[in-house]
Amino acid sequence: MKYLTFNVCAIAGLGFSGLAVLLLLANLLSGNRFVDAILPAAIVSLVVGGAFSVRARLLSARGNGPAKRRGPAKR
Repeated sequence: MKYLTFNVCAIAGLGFSGLAVLLLLANLLSGNRFVDAILPAAIVSLVVGGAFSVRARLLSARGNGPAKRRGPAKR
């Protein structure tokens, strides 16, 4: 299995959570016509996005998170 970095997990979590919001918005715009298919897909998308977000948080807590910048160099 490929090692997932912090950036991959954070972007995947954001993407899946955004997909859930778009699915719920599509459900609203369709007048709940496809609620039997859209609602379970949105829930699964939220669960997967949450799992990726938790993994990114754990990677960050372990020290494998994004590099911290110190700002411009002083001369």
